Amino acid sequence: MAVMTDVKQSLVIGATGNIGRHVVRMLRDRGVAVRGLARDVSDLPAGVDGIGADIRDLDALRAAVRDVDAVLLVWPFMAADGIDDVAAVIGRPGRRVVYVSAMSVRDDAPPERNGVWGQVEDAIRRSGADWTFLRAGGFATNTLQWAPAIRSGRPVRVPYLHAARSLIDERDIADVAVLAMTSAGHAGRAYILTGPSAITQAEQVRLIGASAGLPVSAEEAGHDEARAEMLSWAEPGFADAALAYWASLVATPEPVTDTVRQLTGSPARPFASWARDHAADFRPLPVGEVARRYVEAYRAGRMDRALTLIDPGLVRVAPAETGGERTELRGLPDIMANAERLTADLEIHAVTADGPFVGGDRFAVRFTFDQTHRPTGRRTEATKLSLYTVAGGAIVREEVSYFDPPTQPH
Repeated sequence: MAVMTDVKQSLVIGATGNIGRHVVRMLRDRGVAVRGLARDVSDLPAGVDGIGADIRDLDALRAAVRDVDAVLLVWPFMAADGIDDVAAVIGRPGRRVVYVSAMSVRDDAPPERNGVWGQVEDAIRRSGADWTFLRAGGFATNTLQWAPAIRSGRPVRVPYLHAARSLIDERDIADVAVLAMTSAGHAGRAYILTGPSAITQAEQVRLIGASAGLPVSAEEAGHDEARAEMLSWAEPGFADAALAYWASLVATPEPVTDTVRQLTGSPARPFASWARDHAADFRPLPVGEVARRYVEAYRAGRMDRALTLIDPGLVRVAPAETGGERTELRGLPDIMANAERLTADLEIHAVTADGPFVGGDRFAVRFTFDQTHRPTGRRTEATKLSLYTVAGGAIVREEVSYFDPPTQPH
C-alpha cells in the first residue's frame, strides 16, 4: 500500500543483507522507488533497480545515488577505510542518510575511540546530509554463527554463557530505518535500538533449540579459544574489546530501550519470536541447499553468511600451497591465517564463482580471481576448484586444486 511521503527515490546500500532486504521490500510496498546496491543483486525483488557493485566503487555509487532523496547505509566492513569518499558521494544537504550504527558509540568520545561505527558517523556528519543514526544493540542474526554446531548435534561453545544481551530483530531495525527515510523529524537524531529484554546467551541457545525442535546444549568456551575463533574474521583489537564487553554483561546486563515502540507504535520483537521465525536456519540442510547458500553468500561478498555453513573444525587440503604435500589444515583460525598469508601480496579486484556442482555428499565450485601481484604490478587471472564435503548440514572438508599455481608471498 502506498504511503504519503516526500521521498520519491531511495537507495538501499546493502540491499540483500539481513536488514537491507526488509527495507527494500517495505519501501517498495509503500510506493517509493527503490534502488538497491550490493555486490550481487540477482535476488532483488521485482520492481527494484539493482546495481551490482562494491560500495567503494565510487563511479557506481555516483550512478546509484543520482536523484535519490533518502539513503540507507549499512557499512559492511570492520574498518572505516574509504568512508570519507563514500560519505562525500552519498551526503548532501537535504538528502536523508540513515546509517545503521552501534549502541557502543558515545557522543562524548572522539570518533577514533568509537571504533568503525563512530568513524562512519563522523564522516556522514561532515558530508552535510540530513543524518539519522540507528545505534543498534547486538543483532539477533549474530546467533546464526551457532548454526553449524546445532545442525551437527554438537554443543554450542560460547564465551560467557551468562552474559545477558538485549538482541534486536533485524525487522525492527528495518521498521525504524524506513520511518526515518520516509518521514520528517528524524534529522540529527541518534536512536538507541534494542530488543525488549536482556537474556543470557545460554537462554538464547535454549530458545533456538526449542524452536528448531532439536536437542541443543551449550558449553562455556574459554577466553583464548573464543579469541582464536574470532581472529578468523576480526582484528585483534576488535576481538579483545568484544570479549571484554561480553564479560561485563555477566554482572551488568545490556541496556534495554523502548525506542522501537516509541517510534513505530509496536514493541520490539522478542528473541523467542526471532528464533521461531529462523528455526529452519538451524536445522540440518541437504547438501544441495548448503551448496546453493554457500555460493550465493560468496557471490554477494557475505562471508559472515558463508561462515554459518562451515563447521568450525573444517579440514582443508591444498597440495599446491604446501609444496605438493597433502598437509591438512584443521580449524577456521589456522585456515584463515593461511588465507591471509597467501593473499598478503595480492590485490583482489573481483572473484567469480561457477557452480555449485553437486554430487552425493559433496559439491564443487570453480573460483576465478582477477588479481594484481603488488610487488611486481602484474595483473593476472587465477583459477582453482574447491571440492567440499558436507556432513550434518555443514561443510566439514575442502580439497583445493589449482589450475594456476598460487602466488607465494615474499
